[in-house]
Amino acid sequence: MKIDGTVVRGDHFSGNIAEIRKFAVMSLSWLTVIFVAVWGVCWALGIFIPMCLANSSFDFAAILSEVCKALTPIAAVLVFIPINAMFMVLMERRALALFTRRNGPNRVGPDGALQTAADAVKLLLKEDITPTGADALMFTLAPIIFFAPSIFGALPLLAAVTNNHKLFQIVDLPTGIFYVLAASSVPVVGIVMGGWASNNKYSLMGGLRSAAQAISYEIPLVLSLVTICLLAGTLDVVSIAYQQSGGLLNWNILGGGALIGLNKAIAALVSSSGAPFAEVMNAYYPYGWLSFVGAAVLCMCTVILFGVYLIGACAEINRIPFDLPEAESELVSGYNTEYSGIKFAIFFLAEFTNLFIVSTIAVVMFLGSGDCPLPTWLNPLSYPAVYEPLAKALSPVLSVLINDLHLINPPTFWAALWVIFKTYSLIFFAILVRGTLPRFRIDQLMDFGWKRLIPITLVIFVLVAFARGVINFHV
Repeated sequence: MKIDGTVVRGDHFSGNIAEIRKFAVMSLSWLTVIFVAVWGVCWALGIFIPMCLANSSFDFAAILSEVCKALTPIAAVLVFIPINAMFMVLMERRALALFTRRNGPNRVGPDGALQTAADAVKLLLKEDITPTGADALMFTLAPIIFFAPSIFGALPLLAAVTNNHKLFQIVDLPTGIFYVLAASSVPVVGIVMGGWASNNKYSLMGGLRSAAQAISYEIPLVLSLVTICLLAGTLDVVSIAYQQSGGLLNWNILGGGALIGLNKAIAALVSSSGAPFAEVMNAYYPYGWLSFVGAAVLCMCTVILFGVYLIGACAEINRIPFDLPEAESELVSGYNTEYSGIKFAIFFLAEFTNLFIVSTIAVVMFLGSGDCPLPTWLNPLSYPAVYEPLAKALSPVLSVLINDLHLINPPTFWAALWVIFKTYSLIFFAILVRGTLPRFRIDQLMDFGWKRLIPITLVIFVLVAFARGVINFHV
């Protein structure tokens, strides 16, 4: 900007830095509150109460203790979903304001940190209106059907993102990803039901668009995840997460184990112990240059699959640029045009929860779950000379927290931190996409799904099936 021929830049730059700092402080504060609250409930229900009952003479103490442990995953999800949704709404509003260089919510609470809590209270106090001519039963059931899978579909992921903590082992299913995908296909029924039951042509149009969109984009989304399951040889999300341990070179985003031989060979070379570099390479790449070509193909394919998954996931949860079921410029607000009060709040809650769930699935299936990005041979905390002095200095406090109160489980703690960082990074990326790209037309949306993504995923599935045969996958 020029004022009397003088270029002025400093105020804008300092203003952006200040807003970024406020955004970071707000995010860290909310995340601390969210996960301390969730873990507090899990600890109280799954550890503290059973510890108290263990010394009780109550006849049904053992049964009650097991019931508390079994209910812990459900309690964790029920506590997490509403608080997290409030944070994600605030995060999106503040991030979009940051992208467009304007002020976001900054009045309610410290620098606007409680704005979405106030909005939630306002929505809950609004009048609940059922339109004339609407099917009252279906109109009421629609938001429930849309929201319920968000609760139950996320349960198997709890074990994967907490390094299979004992409180969540009960939800570690052998076919975990199949269960998650099955649950994630249900919400579209709620959208169609709400659109039809509203007795509104715009709502009905939004519901029909949602059905067509789900059919189009669920195929490439499922194929991308099925291909990763083919690489892993299992449908168990915990097993898939474990197979990606050891740093970025072992993650599914880089071939699902195609580079594990290279990773171990470098580790042997760095440590100057164990098998020689060439011997390790020959063990994992038995066909020489052909194995290296297979590894390169797998890395390329999984990177493409990751992109396909992100696109399909955005379309599944109706995020911009795939928000055709709502499309305010065409359909007023689409399937939820006639909803108000708590029913509208449930739709809103489910939308942001679904964004969190698809981001978590991406982290578990592609990005190593709770694994540190640094390979073991490059991670300073993996060397005894670094971590032993730290452990010794903190041992008095850690002993009480870990052994006596069971408040901290180190493998779960570090895994959860990495999952939180990766998941909210993907959410931030989804917000960036919303603030950047325009909406598709409906014909462009359908063509892109059927003529681009589905053929790409089918070709990649075949390529992966052949490429993995020239690499040793006994990892």
